[in-house]
Amino acid sequence: MSEFLINLEFFKYSIACSVLIALVCSFLSVYIVLKRIVFVSVAVTQVSSVGIAIALITGLDPTPISLFFTFLGVAIFSIRFSERRLSNESRIGVGFVVASAASILLVSKSAQGIHEIDDLLYGNILAATPFQIYLMIGIITCIFIAHFLFYKEFTAVTLDFEMARTSGIRARFWELMLYLTIGAAISIGIRTSGNLLITTFLIMPAVNGLLLANRMKNVFVIAVSTGVISALTGFYISFYFDLPTSPCIVATLFAILCLTIPFRLLHRNHPN
Repeated sequence: MSEFLINLEFFKYSIACSVLIALVCSFLSVYIVLKRIVFVSVAVTQVSSVGIAIALITGLDPTPISLFFTFLGVAIFSIRFSERRLSNESRIGVGFVVASAASILLVSKSAQGIHEIDDLLYGNILAATPFQIYLMIGIITCIFIAHFLFYKEFTAVTLDFEMARTSGIRARFWELMLYLTIGAAISIGIRTSGNLLITTFLIMPAVNGLLLANRMKNVFVIAVSTGVISALTGFYISFYFDLPTSPCIVATLFAILCLTIPFRLLHRNHPN
């Protein structure tokens, strides 16, 4: 621990990046899991990687390109088609596999090749810069302000889209806004954190929260706490054992989930 504290100055931006991504993605994971759009978030993450891949081979700033592709993916995947023979899941599945292949093909033509593919999958949190941190803080602040001001609307379209529409809420608009906030979170984290960590943060914290709590606000608190604790613990494990950071954080999240499941089973069998 003392050695880790000595090197804290060197890791401060990396730790800040991990915590910020954990904070916003864990929060949004509650909406994703409750709305059952896990596959949408995975597909959007992959589409965002296409933007990163294009930026890598062209030498352009990856942030605006990633944002553009992310919002493009959000717009496409959020459209509700009435075609019965082809489900929305199949459309999202096609988008996912095409984006996956495109991102790998694009970075394979870059000078670094395999190294860039590893960065897309696992990220490179240790390379986080002060500018990236400040940009994250700005965008994450906007996301939380939007969700604080319009909590009722976001929750309504998440829990029951049709009920929200019949109650007078502009359901399609707020659903799109929800997707856009998810897309914004993905685009700011994908370059440093990679597909693996972003996807994990968008799923597992909410699963943990839903297993432990019944009230919506408690689910948010547990999900965010789980994400942040996992980010810090995983980062320390990565440093101590000299292992890749993102997989360590994912493993920590899974370990917490494994501890949660028996607790949930015991509580269900003995509610009092």
